[in-house]
Amino acid sequence: MLANLTTEAYPLAKGWTLDLVETIRTNERAAEALKTDKAAWKRNMVRTAILLAHPVRG
Repeated sequence: MLANLTTEAYPLAKGWTLDLVETIRTNERAAEALKTDKAAWKRNMVRTAILLAHPVRG
């Protein structure tokens, strides 16, 4: 599922999805972290953005 990074909506539970592209794009810290070469900071900021994201019913 996460291997295909071109997919935007990832199913979380029955009827719920999370748009990872939009999540990272709208989280300023995560978007900034993706532009660095600091792997640990990049990983932590992206993880935090995902944990703070709001899934949608779809």
